Amino acid sequence: MIKIYFEQHNELEKFICLLQADANPLFSCEHSDDRVVAIHLVQEEEKGLAAVARAVAQFILHFMEDRLLLSIISGTFYYNDEEEQQQILQLAHSFLDGERHDYRTGKKHRQSREALIMDALLPFLKDGLSFSLASFVTFRLKPYIQLLSHYVELAIDEYKLEQEYQTFVQLLRDYVAVRETKWSVVHLVHRPPEFFFFDAQFRYVPKTELKQWIDRKLVNQPMYIDATVLAPLVSLAPKTIYVYTDEPDDGMLQTLQNVFQERLRFFPSQAFRRSLPVE
Repeated sequence: MIKIYFEQHNELEKFICLLQADANPLFSCEHSDDRVVAIHLVQEEEKGLAAVARAVAQFILHFMEDRLLLSIISGTFYYNDEEEQQQILQLAHSFLDGERHDYRTGKKHRQSREALIMDALLPFLKDGLSFSLASFVTFRLKPYIQLLSHYVELAIDEYKLEQEYQTFVQLLRDYVAVRETKWSVVHLVHRPPEFFFFDAQFRYVPKTELKQWIDRKLVNQPMYIDATVLAPLVSLAPKTIYVYTDEPDDGMLQTLQNVFQERLRFFPSQAFRRSLPVE
């Protein structure tokens, strides 16, 4: 028999559901109101222990992991604002789920969190054992906790970058709002990775001419502003920007959308009928 102690009764109930989900014949379980589950191994002890280990691992991943991440966010990195915590938590999940690349290590395939937990559980579980799940996580899952900490650090880096980006976008948005319009219309043609400027009469505007329109105040800003596309557009402060592109999700175009908002109008690249220069 194995006894597992939980901190809360609702945790016990969730764990029982995981244990009983597969109607596994290798063990039976019973529980009481004092947050303890007793698991009786019926046959094939090794396979029964492995099945119990999988259930414990799934419980930790599904019902404890967010709490552990939030504990790291607040306890290690001192982010105590609830809204900030939730934003960092979501970013951490995007790294954990592989949606964002681990740019620090460059590793695409780390050992999975479940494998780390199972590596600690399988040598630990045995018939006749009684243990607290919270204590097990604290004292025997250090590699797993270290992995969570690593991804929280990545999430915080990303959070800071996003905060800086939002500040940057708002600065440019405010600038455009009060800037005198130099050109009422700009036609911007996107042929990755290049952008080509045309004025309201569809006259091509070379880069050397665009540079002359850039407000020097933008160059002296503490944040870097792209001098080939963003700085000229912000300096010109057009009322309407016609963008011809087949890649509206391009990073620069997303920034232009965030800065100029309703001033941008998107069209497929083929809608621009004039020939492009060779630079």
